Amino acid sequence: MTANPEPGFSFLAELTVHTGEPIDAGPTPLGHRRVIPITGGTVTGRIQGDVLPLGADWNLVRADGSASVDARYLVRTHDGAVLTVTNTGVLTSSGSLTSPRIEAAEGPYRWLNDAPLVGTLVPLVEDDVTVGVSLEFHLVTVS
Repeated sequence: MTANPEPGFSFLAELTVHTGEPIDAGPTPLGHRRVIPITGGTVTGRIQGDVLPLGADWNLVRADGSASVDARYLVRTHDGAVLTVTNTGVLTSSGSLTSPRIEAAEGPYRWLNDAPLVGTLVPLVEDDVTVGVSLEFHLVTVS
């Protein structure tokens, strides 16, 4: 019998995403909804560019204290391509993993449309106020 290939990870990019004041949409049957505007940021690594000031995280704080991430925003690369990033996941006290997806037009970033990615997320806090998040995206590989 042949063994399944062992998955691994290859660093893709680090994103620093700045956020604005959350908009409190109130309690819903699924939890407390907050819409957190994305106001800009930077991308370094195999992808380099800027997070555009357009997008939001449709955050949902659940009864158990965890929060779901449901963010969509744009990145303009150093060479002018515009990538659409959709990132979902759950923020918990023990760590935060996300499932990013990147949509790209024809061209040098087209391969990202089918790339299996996993992300990590850490809040950026200044003076007890969350001002954004630090993300790392990794490409899932098999050997």
